[in-house]
Amino acid sequence: MFKFDLLENEKLVANYRQTEAVLFKPVLLVFILIYGPWYFLLKYELAASYDRLLLFWTFLVLIYAINKYALWLLNVYLITSKRIIIINYKNIFNKQVLESPLERILNISFTVKGFWASLFSFGSVEVQVAGLPEPMIIKKVAHPSEVKDFLWKLHSQKPFMAAPVQPKPKPTTIKAPRVV
Repeated sequence: MFKFDLLENEKLVANYRQTEAVLFKPVLLVFILIYGPWYFLLKYELAASYDRLLLFWTFLVLIYAINKYALWLLNVYLITSKRIIIINYKNIFNKQVLESPLERILNISFTVKGFWASLFSFGSVEVQVAGLPEPMIIKKVAHPSEVKDFLWKLHSQKPFMAAPVQPKPKPTTIKAPRVV
């Protein structure tokens, strides 16, 4: 669906996206928005006089449904052998890409909030990264504890780059003036 270039000697380890359960609310809304007008206009035999308006309304609702599904498909969380990448679309024309090397990860936590999230076992994984004021959030992913454990495992396999060793400064000697 989209193309994302990887760095040299980098391979895709895992990709995640939001769970299908997040589509429940838009599907229910689309069903109500299509079924409601059609039901009442057919029940009271007004569909013939409002047929164009009804078809236009159905077309708009279907565009909304396609937009929600496309955004669900486009929002993806990539984990490579070297970095974590979050591609987040707010709408079709508003894209945000966050990425960070795996060795800069400081803390990983997850939250499962609410009845539906507990029932369907989905939640958010927060990855605190050195250099970013806000955590990177992997939203509404299935089995967030497993994603957290996988990230920690991948993080622990990466050797940390040691800080560059700076040469010790040579001690300077100050000669005292001779007293005669």
